Amino acid sequence: MKVALTGAAGHLGAAILQELNSRNIEVKALIRDNDTRALKDLQAGIVKGNILHAGVLENLMQDCDTVIHSAALISVNGDRNGLVYKTNVEGTRMAIETALQAGVKRFIQISSIHAYQQQPSLEILDEQRKPVTDNGFAYDRSKQMGKEIALAAYEKGMEVLVIHPTSIIGPYDHKPSLMGQVIIDLYRGRLPFIFNGGFDFCDCRDVAHAIVNGLTMGKPGESYLLAGKWYSLKELALFLSAASSKKINPVALSPAIARLGLPIIKTLAWIKKEEPLYTVEALDALFTGNRLISSEKAKTDLNYNIRPFEETILDTFGWFTNNGYLDRN
Repeated sequence: MKVALTGAAGHLGAAILQELNSRNIEVKALIRDNDTRALKDLQAGIVKGNILHAGVLENLMQDCDTVIHSAALISVNGDRNGLVYKTNVEGTRMAIETALQAGVKRFIQISSIHAYQQQPSLEILDEQRKPVTDNGFAYDRSKQMGKEIALAAYEKGMEVLVIHPTSIIGPYDHKPSLMGQVIIDLYRGRLPFIFNGGFDFCDCRDVAHAIVNGLTMGKPGESYLLAGKWYSLKELALFLSAASSKKINPVALSPAIARLGLPIIKTLAWIKKEEPLYTVEALDALFTGNRLISSEKAKTDLNYNIRPFEETILDTFGWFTNNGYLDRN
């Protein structure tokens, strides 16, 4: 088996590379720029380029019989320049078309829990939940459209699985991710205030394990939710405090205060020409995201297992420490 992996330099991509190497599975890894940290000390063929550029995907998938399409652009601030749609929708369309032309046998599309409607948030969300509507946020809609494009290839004879992780945390977070940066900032005291909401967190290693299992397991034409458990940001801080042996106790602010601050945050970001500290999309996920996401189907079909959250936080803190992220200004 030879696997083509897009998005190899990202957080999940790095975890997938680790998992593939641990099983001695041959892999060609696509990275967009010169950031090869995720591939350090690993066995992988490197292909550099943007999935949207002609010839890149053809080069990546040549001689490969399976594809893991992990490349995506995450946004909690709309799609002002159109790159979210181009990357997550058109990029997926190009990857699917290239895979079909290359005779790829199995294609694993990495989507998101946000491709599904989150409400009602206290009722179980499984694969039967309705998809996000056309009124959803740009990122959410893009992941749903990417899913539809991938599953359409199943009707053309390719084995397609769609994977929907929740909020991913864990080691190998080189860039780091949005949640990785939150953990760093909490530890360094840069977040004296947080909001009284939370996320369903899953460990990147557990997700990667199930995805690689999907190369030979799982039912083609199906979607799989990979969740963990819902924790508040306050609880996240307490777990981090225990892992680091440092008192981390930020004040949790209410949804009302968070929303009142939105115009100020937006104006400050505009003045500084920076991304806002938080957005209406981030608050929506934080306060109204589903708290009862079921991974029973993935546990059965993909042997998905969820490790204790304490272990995830301890290992994440250790990885950031060992790689110097907690010492940087």
